[in-house]
Amino acid sequence: MFVRWLRHSLAVLTALAERVARWSAPRLRRGHERLVAGVERIRDRLAPWARRLWLRLSPLVERLRQRCAPLVERARRRVEPAARRVGAKVGPHLSTARAKLAATTSRSRVSPRTRSVQLTAAVAAVGVLAVLVGTVGPDTSERTTPAAHTVDLPTQQHTEAGDPGVLTAPNNDGGAKERAGSGEQKSAPAGKRISPEAAAAVGPNASGIDVSNHNGSIDWNAVAGSGQKYAFVLATDGGTFTNPMFSEQFHGAKQAGLLTGAYHFGRPTGSAVAQADRLMDTMGPTGDGRTLPPVLDLEVSPSTGGCYGKTTAQMHTWTQKFLDRVQERSGQRGIIYASPSFWSTCMGGSQAFAQHPLWLASYGVSQPSVPGGWNNYSFWQYTEKGRVPGISGPVDMNRFQGSGADLLRLAR
Repeated sequence: MFVRWLRHSLAVLTALAERVARWSAPRLRRGHERLVAGVERIRDRLAPWARRLWLRLSPLVERLRQRCAPLVERARRRVEPAARRVGAKVGPHLSTARAKLAATTSRSRVSPRTRSVQLTAAVAAVGVLAVLVGTVGPDTSERTTPAAHTVDLPTQQHTEAGDPGVLTAPNNDGGAKERAGSGEQKSAPAGKRISPEAAAAVGPNASGIDVSNHNGSIDWNAVAGSGQKYAFVLATDGGTFTNPMFSEQFHGAKQAGLLTGAYHFGRPTGSAVAQADRLMDTMGPTGDGRTLPPVLDLEVSPSTGGCYGKTTAQMHTWTQKFLDRVQERSGQRGIIYASPSFWSTCMGGSQAFAQHPLWLASYGVSQPSVPGGWNNYSFWQYTEKGRVPGISGPVDMNRFQGSGADLLRLAR
């Protein structure tokens, strides 16, 4: 009698549990869907604020990382031997404990319905954590503030300012090797020969500057006499602005014997092809053997600090159209100017443009970290507060990664 009563009670409880599970399952699903939607709305609202905060904090984080890296490496070297010894002693005991735990787990498995409820709660918890973690944006290998050599437009004020921190001289180790940043050899005209004398005159890891109308009239002979080997000059900005001093600065640099390039400050709110055409029209014909590839300057919006309201995919498409048009008209692969933080935030760390030479903006570090896809940088803008004879006021300074022959191969 007792056994029959116990079986009946268990059957009743089982049926009741099933009814409760059937009743609660759809409600739990609806609750989960609402929770996820709410979390996504909160994440979308917090994302712009988190990005702006990260852009401001990134230089500090990078300087801290650079200072802590030697300490971390020394600690790792000291701890590793002890960790191996501990692992060798504890490993057998852990294996035994895992085997016992597996046996215990197999005897007390959780029912599918209970597991479903547990998974629902876990997903909800992960969704809440996404608000705190996911909105900060994708991780980058280096945190720097985008460079700020933008121009004043009649309808916009440029408020971006790079934080150069403490200037450290670039590392020249191995600079005399016949190498260049990713994409440089690909950009060189086929069969172009560089005389040893010309390469020696340029030298390895050549120094150069970039200027805009803000720098005013320049004594280019004094600039060349100070040891600068090349100059990039702002040509155009967006769909309307043209540097009124471009011709004076661009041709003045060439007449002083510098390799010279022109750059366009890209604004993805307008047509990529039209902006590329403006750059090429302003540069005029090349082919003198002294002109560096055209440059697309990609930075966060000077007015909002964001990605011009574009998604990563839209930024990819716009950039590709601009560079395709430049290559169509010039026969050269355009150089991309960007900071690691911009490439991470607005381009999603894309590796799709690694065939183009990279001009990297990164201040206050002894060696910059190279963003997605590139093996190395071609040019490194390491400060915006350089001083060069012939220029009144501060100027952006750059270092080429490679030999004199590598730099000359870029020109046409």
